[in-house]
Amino acid sequence: MSKSSLSLAKPGRGGRALQRGAIAMFANNPVAANLLMAIFLVGGLVQALGLSAQLFPTVDPGIVNVTVAYPGATPAEIEDGITRRVEEALLGIDGVERVLSTASENVGVVNAELKDGVDSEKVRSDIETAVERLADFPPLDAEEPDIELAQTVSDVITLVVSSDHDEMALRRGGEWLEQQLLALPTVSMVSLMGVRDFEIAIELSESALRQYDLTMNEVAAAVRGSSLNLSSGELRTQAGDLRLSTYTKRERGEEFADIVLRALPDGSLLRLGDVATIRDGFADVDLINEFEGRPSLFVRVQKSEPEDALIIAADVRGLLADLKPPSGIDVAVWEDQTEVLEDRLSLMVRNGVLGFTLVFLFLVLMLDLRLALWVAMGVPISFLGAFLFRGLADLQPFFVYHPWLYLLLVPAVAMRLWSE
Repeated sequence: MSKSSLSLAKPGRGGRALQRGAIAMFANNPVAANLLMAIFLVGGLVQALGLSAQLFPTVDPGIVNVTVAYPGATPAEIEDGITRRVEEALLGIDGVERVLSTASENVGVVNAELKDGVDSEKVRSDIETAVERLADFPPLDAEEPDIELAQTVSDVITLVVSSDHDEMALRRGGEWLEQQLLALPTVSMVSLMGVRDFEIAIELSESALRQYDLTMNEVAAAVRGSSLNLSSGELRTQAGDLRLSTYTKRERGEEFADIVLRALPDGSLLRLGDVATIRDGFADVDLINEFEGRPSLFVRVQKSEPEDALIIAADVRGLLADLKPPSGIDVAVWEDQTEVLEDRLSLMVRNGVLGFTLVFLFLVLMLDLRLALWVAMGVPISFLGAFLFRGLADLQPFFVYHPWLYLLLVPAVAMRLWSE
């Protein structure tokens, strides 16, 4: 039987079925098939190159955090005045599945776990409205609540900063590097690790307290009342409204020394520096970090979902190539997550090329060269077509999970060539 006898135009039950299907339509219109194939190849390649690369898929945690700082408060005070009231306000919100709270010294945190499939931004807005409706909240000395929707972030690259200087100089070097990284247009999330928090310690002298007849509570009340930012409402006048606020929060140790505790009988003022030793340094925590035998700290660069890890890592490496750190400060790469990502992408490309080659060689053995080439083209057409439709729809459409649908073009072209 000759090849011409297999023409699609030959009458018969099978021929009529093919003429009514998508394969017959493309076989009878080679220009449309070739044009659609070109759109899949070019458009899919453009969309694939524009995709952001990350090591693991993004998972929405579905958690809204409500944090309220309450300096000087005990866990019991925070539970009664903050966490319990916020819990009661959040339990009736639609979309909230469970509420967990933690009351610790100086801060209260309430975590609202959301139900699956709800609009996270809308629920966060409802939570913010519910907290704002609470009467006399937050307490007088507490700060305004911070309401944030938890986001999934991933590590990109971690740098190590080492120095032979003291801890303060090392911390300043890490903060300098942090500012240099944040100056890059592609970097938005940088944090320090392996460092102790700053702490201002006030050590009272027992003999001085007895001498001036002071108690610990009196000193603590004076410190709390003299180091805070307080809003006192608005003053309405004919010229306009004025907001009354007090900004006296102290951030350095020497600023606390001037706090007035009381006035003495001779008219002089008793200040905190007269009865206490004030140390402006780091928290008393055992922490040892060394890199090549030198004290060190880590600077971690992270990314959010829409950002590209490969581009961020390339910009950070470019910065390090021309970086001139302060004297006595050395910077090196500790961990680069994009190396694993690049290896996986390279493996995927190699497997794709190998698979295409094996399919093509197998088809050459079974068919002629021209037909084998067009049938093998179904592999890149299907995958690039999946990238194209995903980019246009900005979601995971039916075509992404079923790329074999694009292979309808391949039998159409093959049958056209066979009939000719």
